[in-house]
Order: sequence, then structure tokens, then C-alpha cells
Amino acid sequence: MADSHGAHALFLAAHPDDGEILAGGLMASMAAAGRRVVLADATRGEMGTRGTPEIREEEASEAARILGVERINLGLPDGGISSHLDTAVREVVKAIREFRPLMVFTHSGTDHHPDHNGLYTAVRRAFFLANVLKYETGQERFLPSRLFYFFSGRHLLPERIDFIADISPVWDKKVTSIKAHRSQVHGSGFDGPETYLTNDLTWHRLEVRFGYFGSLIDVRYGEPYLSESFLRLDDPSILPGVMRP
Repeated sequence: MADSHGAHALFLAAHPDDGEILAGGLMASMAAAGRRVVLADATRGEMGTRGTPEIREEEASEAARILGVERINLGLPDGGISSHLDTAVREVVKAIREFRPLMVFTHSGTDHHPDHNGLYTAVRRAFFLANVLKYETGQERFLPSRLFYFFSGRHLLPERIDFIADISPVWDKKVTSIKAHRSQVHGSGFDGPETYLTNDLTWHRLEVRFGYFGSLIDVRYGEPYLSESFLRLDDPSILPGVMRP
């Protein structure tokens, strides 16, 4: 359990709506179980084709309410995380030290979007530097227990998967949180140029994607995750679906 001043999990996503699309199920499941979950958007999505930073902030707030999570924004430049890597590392370190999470989640490293890859690099560095005494931010140092990645490659399958979260019970909540980003998604009635998310295949793609990962663990929907380090398992009989004599 997290201590009285710390979060159970800190999820870091490059843009508003990334967290919901890629990890909204696990966040909703953890929040429903009484875990303290914080979602940090690295940017305000100001370079997005549709919407404005102000509109996207309102949408992000509503999506966080639906998921049951706290939400912050790191204020990094949209489209420029890799170009401002030292600043990105510092902002992530500050978030880790502020919320003191047991677990940190962020984008996987090989992706179609440079901001996703930039944040992956920044979080990996920050995970280490958050516990370095002489990396000064005016906060106490802190080392989370685990670093995980949600797989965000649009056209690829992960080379490996360390665990898949069953998100079937919260699938509707995940979808509703994505739909809260009205300026960005198909079928919301928001006017603007077409994008990948406004294509009429949007919801089909999401259902097929997470349905596929769910099928790998014999459930309806699943979210795939990678771990930076090995996961300890002393008693495999506690795993879901394992038969006991």
C-alpha cells in the first residue's frame, strides 16, 4: 500500500487523451479498487489539429472525473518534448517527488509519435534521478518501486508483453472517458478537420485492439504492459484461472 502521503500509481502521457486511450482501463480499475491514481499530461495538446488548449483542458478534467483519477499537466511544449529533454526530465522528477508513487507508467519506447518517444526517454531518466540526492528540485528524493510502460505503437504489436490487465469490467468507463475528449474523437459533433481519431473506424479500431489483447488472457478486453524489471511471483497458484487441487 502507498503511504499516507503517496500515490499508488503515476501515469505519464504525452497528450491529453493518450492516457485514456492507452491505459484508461487500468487506471479506472485501480481507482475503483480505492487506489490513489494520478495522471500527468506532459503537454496541453496545443499542436493538435482540433480544439484549443482551453477546450482540451476542460475535456481532460471531465475524463479524469469519469476515471476517478487526479490529473495534472507538466506544461511541456507539444511537439517538442525531445527538443526540451532536460526540462522534461526535471518536470517528471518533480512530479515523482511530489506524488511519491509506488508505480510509474508511461509510453513504450518505439512509437509513431516523437512526443511519445521523448516522454519515454525523459521518464526513464527521471525515474533514476528522482532518487539522486544532489539532483536539486527543493523536494525530498524518492524512488518508486516499479516502472511500467503502456504499449502505444499504432501499427505494431509489442515484441514482448509482461502482463495484460483485464479491463472488461471497466471497458464502458474507458470508452466514456475517451469520448469526453469531444474535440478529438469521432461522433462527437465537434467541427474540425479529420484526423486519425475522427475517422469512422475509430471505435472499431479500439475495440479490436483491446479485444485482441483480451483474447490472449481469455477475457473480453485487455491492456498490454511492459515492465522495466522482472516481476516477482512466489506462488503461481494465486494467478487468475489457475486450478487448485
